[in-house]
Amino acid sequence: MESDHNKRLETAITRELQKLPALIAPDALVSRVMAVLAERALLPWYRRSWQAWPVALKIASLAVMLALFGGLCFAGWKFAQAQSLAAQIQKIGEWFSAAGVVWNTLSVLAGALVLFVKQLGAAILIASLLVAVFSYAACIGLGTLFIRHAFVGRQENQL
Repeated sequence: MESDHNKRLETAITRELQKLPALIAPDALVSRVMAVLAERALLPWYRRSWQAWPVALKIASLAVMLALFGGLCFAGWKFAQAQSLAAQIQKIGEWFSAAGVVWNTLSVLAGALVLFVKQLGAAILIASLLVAVFSYAACIGLGTLFIRHAFVGRQENQL
């Protein structure tokens, strides 16, 4: 049922589109497009897209690219067997082990903090957070007061 409806809709749309007149491009647009196409035709082969190159040059460039890729693969294989690579991998392993030590230390400290909060209770934690928030607000308020006082004194001196 759905397929039949789609086919009828497609034929109706096709019939309506075929009734429309052909569109004609403005003369200015036609001349600009033709000028661009003429410029592209005059470009040398190396400035064109790879698909527009002569066949012999396509084959030669493909051979060069394959040779470069093969050389890169061979160099990577040789580099992987080098002794310097083993030393670099050992250094990276040392960095990860140091990061592991830091992670273990932080997890132990976090566990100690959780145990501390459990022992003291949530009331102490809430009180500490309230003290921190009010201290922050006091610092902002006093800083604003001092800045306004400094600028008011400066404006009075200028008058």
